[in-house]
Amino acid sequence: MPYSSIGDRLQQREPWYVLFLFSTLLPILVMPFTNLEGNPIQRLLLPLSVLVMVLIAVRMIPRDLIVIRGWQPYRFYRPWAALCVGVMWLPFVLGHHAAHAFHVPILAIISGFYLVTAIALVLMLAQVRRVNEAVLCLGAAGYVHLGLTGGQLATALEVLQPGSFNLGRMLPGEELVERLSYFSFVTLGTLGYGDVLPATAVAESFSVLLSVTSTLYVTLMIGLLLSRHIMTQQTR
Repeated sequence: MPYSSIGDRLQQREPWYVLFLFSTLLPILVMPFTNLEGNPIQRLLLPLSVLVMVLIAVRMIPRDLIVIRGWQPYRFYRPWAALCVGVMWLPFVLGHHAAHAFHVPILAIISGFYLVTAIALVLMLAQVRRVNEAVLCLGAAGYVHLGLTGGQLATALEVLQPGSFNLGRMLPGEELVERLSYFSFVTLGTLGYGDVLPATAVAESFSVLLSVTSTLYVTLMIGLLLSRHIMTQQTR
């Protein structure tokens, strides 16, 4: 697909970039009030916030973002998004304990969707044709979404290999995904509080990769957006 064609469509989608930034912040804001064993409102908050984020992502990301010899991998993005939303509601519909039997496939589907979305955001930033407030919001949303992706992947690792992380003292009603999302953002920010720690070699490697990915993302984002801004100024 020609660069200009994708660039034009990304420019048309700019109003959605600001909404996507708010939608990535929404799960973080509702996590302290989420309890999958609590009342219906507490169980509803997290899947509803993820639903909003997924719907905006589906509207924002072009299906032909990547074309490999006529094959468009993101043609399958919307069906995957629908599947992600469906499994996200299982704990709410079935109850936390009943849905625990589906914990691994649920995490695999959601983690994979988050990872594919994170890749799409980087590709979109690489192909934007100008830098403005909306594009800066997309760059910020990509960083926040990277933290959410790290939290989902860390949760999947802990479920597949219990004891991968030393979780410390979890608060009453605190969910595993909330605790490890906190660890993910602490790692991205290189804060290193030490209250949640990797406890296995695999978890240590994951933490290193997450930290390196964060640094690379910020470096690439600054370089790409700065080069686009300079090109825009030179063509005026």
